[in-house]
Amino acid sequence: MRRSHSRWLFAGAAILVVAVVAGAFYFLREPAYAFHGGEYVPPQAAPAIELTDQFGEPFSLAGQSGKVSMLYFGYTTCPDLCPTTLSDFAVVKSELGDAAADVNFVLITFDPERDTPERLRQYLSFFDDDFIGVSGDMAETEAILQDYGVTINRVEYPDSATGYLIDHTALIYVIDAEGRLRLSYPYGTPPDSMAADVKHLLSN
Repeated sequence: MRRSHSRWLFAGAAILVVAVVAGAFYFLREPAYAFHGGEYVPPQAAPAIELTDQFGEPFSLAGQSGKVSMLYFGYTTCPDLCPTTLSDFAVVKSELGDAAADVNFVLITFDPERDTPERLRQYLSFFDDDFIGVSGDMAETEAILQDYGVTINRVEYPDSATGYLIDHTALIYVIDAEGRLRLSYPYGTPPDSMAADVKHLLSN
């Protein structure tokens, strides 16, 4: 009886130790990171982008492996959403400090009729010379817009100097260093929130 009692005591003590260790692990572990943007779960391979940058050189999203890319679909004649978003990109870059060297900030134009590489180069210089502007013909552009779920609507203004404006989806997409679509942000997301998310992606 004493041996049986001892075995029960030993088993009970072992269970107690396991419970204490498990409890300590649960309470001491670092909480899971909560992203500020809409998260793609599970992450999915980002749709391909093969276009031309503002210097007339080929740009491939697949060729950016090892870097985080922040993508925005817009156009240079945009009166509000696009310049505001690019200004936010500049703040994100500043917040990242040295880590910004591992991040691409990319404007993909859906107005190739006006947004030539030269025009993109001039426009982006107002925000940051390191920003990337890419364009292609309309068929290439429409295919990429469809892949990313971006919608546009051209609105004619014949009596305006611009001739037309384009209503459009205003999301920022984040591609991780492995080429996976990880996050999207609606217009107006605070730049410091985006910077925090990018820092997390870079460190994991």
